[in-house]
Amino acid sequence: MELYLITPIFAVVLAISALGGMQRLLLLVAAFIPFGMLAVIGLPAIGGLSLLAVYVAAAALIAGGCLVLAGRLLRGASVTVVPATLALLLYAGYSIFSATVLVRLFAGEMMVFSLTRDDTGVRVSTMFSWGKIWLNPSSSNISQTFYIVLACSLFIAIAYVLSRRGADFGVRCLALAATVNLVLGVMDLAALDALLDIVRTANYSLANEASVHGIPRVIGGYSEAASFGSASAMFFAYFASAFTYSGRFKDGALAFGNGAFALLALSATGIIALAVVFSLLSLRVLLSPPQRISRMRLFLLAIGLAAVAIAVAATLTLTDAPDAIAAIIQDLIFDKSQSSSGLERTAWAMGGLEALRDTWGLGAGAGSLRSNGLPFVLLGSVGIPGTAAFVAFLWLAFGGRVADGESAGERAAILSNSRLAALAVLVSMLLAATVSDPGVPLMLLAALAVSARQPQPAVKDSEANPASRAVLAVDTSSVPGDPAF
Repeated sequence: MELYLITPIFAVVLAISALGGMQRLLLLVAAFIPFGMLAVIGLPAIGGLSLLAVYVAAAALIAGGCLVLAGRLLRGASVTVVPATLALLLYAGYSIFSATVLVRLFAGEMMVFSLTRDDTGVRVSTMFSWGKIWLNPSSSNISQTFYIVLACSLFIAIAYVLSRRGADFGVRCLALAATVNLVLGVMDLAALDALLDIVRTANYSLANEASVHGIPRVIGGYSEAASFGSASAMFFAYFASAFTYSGRFKDGALAFGNGAFALLALSATGIIALAVVFSLLSLRVLLSPPQRISRMRLFLLAIGLAAVAIAVAATLTLTDAPDAIAAIIQDLIFDKSQSSSGLERTAWAMGGLEALRDTWGLGAGAGSLRSNGLPFVLLGSVGIPGTAAFVAFLWLAFGGRVADGESAGERAAILSNSRLAALAVLVSMLLAATVSDPGVPLMLLAALAVSARQPQPAVKDSEANPASRAVLAVDTSSVPGDPAF
């Protein structure tokens, strides 16, 4: 096991958060989402696995949820299981089965692109840096199964916290994550690499010197532009949608800042996700404009749009920006599929379909292969059964309507915001996902959507009983059935 200089600091922060209960741990998980390269534990014996801070914090939150669940079961209290949880448990269970049984069942019968960095395999093209190996059990099966189970368990834990604290608390968590993402983006834009190196401890390939037509890419707290651009597009989607409902300056600032960084990342994944979200958001505003808007807000909006229009017009007229923008778009979007990276990713995607065919639709096992694009990754790794369970989870988590009751309008807005942000995540995964791990952001958004559809608690735990803020302890005796489990 390998530790880093940041590890003791993280351990202290984690312990303090644990003293504040599960809600503090959830805030900590959200705060560490933008730190996509902050590892606190290295495991060289398991394929060089780096445990990121967000996953360790998530594990602590899950441990708290397990203690609460165990306490309820020991007291004989009822436990309610929502359909989305059942679908996610089916997905996690099949992932475990595929990574332990199917990979051994089909071992040696097909060749796949390996997830293991050091296992380059047999080169199938001079344009590809990765080769193919014969399918066999590896440390990647263990690590990817761990991430999948962790993500699924995290959804249950977050849903439990939000069932007690309300969907508004989940919005606070997202706002914290979006703010941290902005801070890290500004630091990277200012070339504060000496400070960022403290939180770039994972053994990933760092692409902080990459550029497009001489314009440096911004990667924030991540290892490369695609991840930062995707995360920024997700935050833009949520808070831009929230701004159309609330008109709050805070929502607008978070949306504008993260949207700008989604562009500055100069990643095709982030830009396409941003374009999809912006198009749908514009269409929604045009079809369902706000019924009421104050004169001051309308005046400020008009001034802002005029200032942006003048700045854009001046830039396009007085500079060489049009040619530079056209060249960047041509390289990132239209010529991407013909680049060596695009051709290699196409081969990865086809490899996923080949694995689906060669395993009769069962999948080669979670972590068994490297593919590209969420459908190809799921079908190649967990087959048709696992893919069906995952799609069912998405439908059950983000579908449906809010329950009638107090603040139904506000909860409907939160549900709509969560759906749009989840769409940004899924678009990014459709374009660039290489593994079947759902990820922490999608689980947070799914739990927020589930919470928004339910009637909100009248009194928060910390307000009703200060003692409930003890270490990982939440009083659940007054609740007959928590909707998180």
